[in-house]
Amino acid sequence: MFRYLITMSILLFLGAPALAQQEQGKPSVWLISFYPFGPTNAIQTGMLDVLEAYGYIIPEDRSDQRMQVMIESADNSPVQFNRLDANFELDRLRELVAFALDHEPDALVTISAPVTLAALLATEDMDNPPAIFFTDVYNPYEAGIADAPCIKPAHVSGVQSVIDYEAIVGLLPLQNPDIQTIGSIHNSADASGVYGAEQIAKAGASLGLTVEQAAVTSLADLALATGGLVSKGVEAILLPMDYMNLAGLPLVSGVANEQGIPVFFASLDGLVLGATVGAGFSQLLEVGDAVGLMVAAYLAGELDPASGGISALAGDMVVAINMHTAEQMGFSFSQALQERADLSLMMNEEVGLPSIMPISPAAQAAIGQAFFGGPAPLEARLERDQAFLAGLECTPERIAEQQAELDAMEE
Repeated sequence: MFRYLITMSILLFLGAPALAQQEQGKPSVWLISFYPFGPTNAIQTGMLDVLEAYGYIIPEDRSDQRMQVMIESADNSPVQFNRLDANFELDRLRELVAFALDHEPDALVTISAPVTLAALLATEDMDNPPAIFFTDVYNPYEAGIADAPCIKPAHVSGVQSVIDYEAIVGLLPLQNPDIQTIGSIHNSADASGVYGAEQIAKAGASLGLTVEQAAVTSLADLALATGGLVSKGVEAILLPMDYMNLAGLPLVSGVANEQGIPVFFASLDGLVLGATVGAGFSQLLEVGDAVGLMVAAYLAGELDPASGGISALAGDMVVAINMHTAEQMGFSFSQALQERADLSLMMNEEVGLPSIMPISPAAQAAIGQAFFGGPAPLEARLERDQAFLAGLECTPERIAEQQAELDAMEE
C-alpha cells in the first residue's frame, strides 16, 4: 500500500515527457492526468505492470526504474501509449482532451475527476467515442460521472477510490488531545470537496469539535479563506481531497504555517506540497493494476465498457508526517502521532531535495517490493484477474436493482 510514495522522492522534479508519434494501424491509449507526480506515476506503474504481463507493452518501453514518468513505446510494441499532464491547470483540461481526441485514440485513461468530466463532455455527442477508463476519482456519482456502478455512459468504466474521513479526523486528537476548533476549506464546485467537507463536519461533531468551514470557487480565494479561519481561532486545518485544494495547498500552508497552525490533508499527495500531515487512500498501485486490467481486457475484445461496471477500492489509511515543514514552522509532532505515522518526509541534504522515508516495517517492505517485485507473471495473476473482470459485469438483474435503488431515493 505504501509502494507508490517512492515516486515522490525519485520523480518529483522530473518534467512531463514529449509525446510519441502515433503509428498508423496500431491501437493507441492516451493517459491524461491533472498532476504529473506521485499518484499519477504510481497509477501508471500499476497499469504498465499489467499491460506488460499481458504482452501489450515490452520491457524496452520502460526505463530501468519501474516507477517512471515516461511511456515511450518501441517500434515493435503492440500498442502505442501517450501521456499528457495538466500540471494542476484546470483550464488546460479541455485543450488536452481535444488534443488526444484529434489523434483518434482507442481508449483514454483519465486520472482525477476533473479530467474524467472533461473527457465525458468532449465525447458525449460522438457517434463512436473512445472508451474512457477513469481512476483517482473519489466521488464519481456525486460528480455526475455516473449514477451507479452500472448506470452510466456506455463508453465509461473505471475505479472509484474511497477515503475514510472518520479515521483522518481521528488523527487530530492524537496530535492535540485538547483540540477544540478546527478549520476546513473546500471547492464548492467539486463534488469530492463538498462530500469531504460534509464528512469532516460529521466526524468532527462526533468528537465534540467545532468545525469552521469555508467554501471557495477559485484558487485566488484560498489564502483569504485560510486567513479567515485563522482569525476564528482554529487550532488545525483539515482539507478534504479536492483538486483545487491540491493545486492551491502551498497557498493554504503558507498562511497557516506562519501562525504555527498545522495543515492536515486528506491525501498523501499533499505532503510534498506543504501539508504538515498527509493521510488517506494509499492503494494507488492497486488502482493502476485494476484500470490496467480493464484496458488490457478492452484491447483484447474481452471487456465492453457498456456492460462493465465501476469498481470501488478502499484501502488501509496511511499517515505521513512532514518533518521538513514542521522544522521550518517550529512545530513539534506529538509522540502519539509519530507512533501512528507510516512515513516521514525529510530533506535529503545530499541531493537538496525532500525524500519520503518509511517508518513502519510494513512501509519498508512495501517500498522494497516496489523496486524489486516487478510485474507479476501472467500465470500468477490470471485467476484473480478473471474474477475481477467477472465482478464488473452489469447483468440485467444488477442494472435493474441499481435503477430501483435510484428510483427509491427520488421518491
